[in-house]
Amino acid sequence: MLARKIILGFGFAAVLPLLVHYGIEAFHPSIPTPETYDEVRRLRQREEQATGDEKVQLRDQRERMEADLRTQERASSRLHFFIGAPLGIAVTVAGSLVGAPAIGGGLMLGGIFTFTEGCFYRWADLEPVGRFLVLLVAFGVLLWIGYQRLHELTGARHAA
Repeated sequence: MLARKIILGFGFAAVLPLLVHYGIEAFHPSIPTPETYDEVRRLRQREEQATGDEKVQLRDQRERMEADLRTQERASSRLHFFIGAPLGIAVTVAGSLVGAPAIGGGLMLGGIFTFTEGCFYRWADLEPVGRFLVLLVAFGVLLWIGYQRLHELTGARHAA
């Protein structure tokens, strides 16, 4: 029975970040397609073989496409961060409130993974102070859960 609870908890933890990621992409597709990257690669190859004005024209076209790709990637990372990080924290807190250990623990771990994935997308764009503040909030939430919620649960068990 313990193994099933662990597996169930791990299942929640593994599936939740994927659910959030693909949920965002289903309703707001923002990641450039592989075909777009292939097109940039083909332009670069044509540019290397070209000469004169054609080379300049192809370089300008490629640079515009790369700038558009960077803009799309930044928009995608921003969306994943502002949905994934807060949702991860909320699910972690919600998981701490669930009485069933396998489900609550799985939601808590899934929330932590979702928060981590949300931060991962935007991490490179955050200033060091922003990174510190994001991690400070997450640490504070985990500390609150550990002290408040788990302390309450163990206290209730000892009283029973």
